[in-house]
Amino acid sequence: MALFFLIQISLTTCLLILFVFVFTVIETLSLGLISSIIMSIFITYFLALILLAILHKISRMLMKTKEGEITGVGLILWTIQATALDIALTLTHKIIIHSPLPDFIYRLFGFKRRRGISILTTLWDVDLLDIGENTMIGTGAIVSGHNIRNRKMYRKRVIIGKNVTIGGHCIIAPGVNIGDNTIVAIGSTVPPNWVLDPNCLYGGVPVKKLKELDQKDVEY
Repeated sequence: MALFFLIQISLTTCLLILFVFVFTVIETLSLGLISSIIMSIFITYFLALILLAILHKISRMLMKTKEGEITGVGLILWTIQATALDIALTLTHKIIIHSPLPDFIYRLFGFKRRRGISILTTLWDVDLLDIGENTMIGTGAIVSGHNIRNRKMYRKRVIIGKNVTIGGHCIIAPGVNIGDNTIVAIGSTVPPNWVLDPNCLYGGVPVKKLKELDQKDVEY
C-alpha cells in the first residue's frame, strides 16, 4: 500500500508539472485566463493519457513474471502499471462523463477488446483478462488478475467466455474461468481458481450453481 501511494504521488506530481508547463505555453497566446486554463486542462489530459500508457506498456514489457508470485522489481513494475491505469481512469471520470473513452482507455492500456463487450466498472490487470464477445460486466464489479495472500502478491489469468453476464458488485478473483452463456448474479463472489460451467446461473458468496439455463434464457 505504501508503494502504491508513493508511486501515485510521484506520477500525480509529474502530471501537475506537465499542466504548469502546458499552461505557461498556452498563456503566451494571450487567450485570456479562463480560456487558457480550460485549454491547458484538456491538452494536459490527452498528453497524460499518452505518457501513462507508454509508462504502463514499458513496465509491462519489463516484468519477467507474468503470473504467479510477484516480488521485488516485479512488484514495483506491477504497481506502476496499476497506478498509471488508475490515474488515467480517474482523470477520465473527472473530466468526461458518460463517454466511450473508458473503453478506449482500456484498449490503450493493453486490453484486447472483443465485439459486443460492455464494461461498466474498473478492471485490474488488463493484460491478464480474456473476455469473450457480447459479455457484460455490471457497475461496481471487481474483476482482477491479482490478489494478496500472506502479504504476498499473486497474479493469474482470468477467462470469461462469450455471452456472459456478471452482475453489479460481483467479485471475480484471479484464476477464475467462466463458461459461455453463464450468468453470475448481483453481489456474488467467485473465489480464486474456480471454474463455472457454461449455460448456468450462479449466485451467492461464494457462488453456487443455482440452475442450468436453456437456450431461451441465454439468447441475446
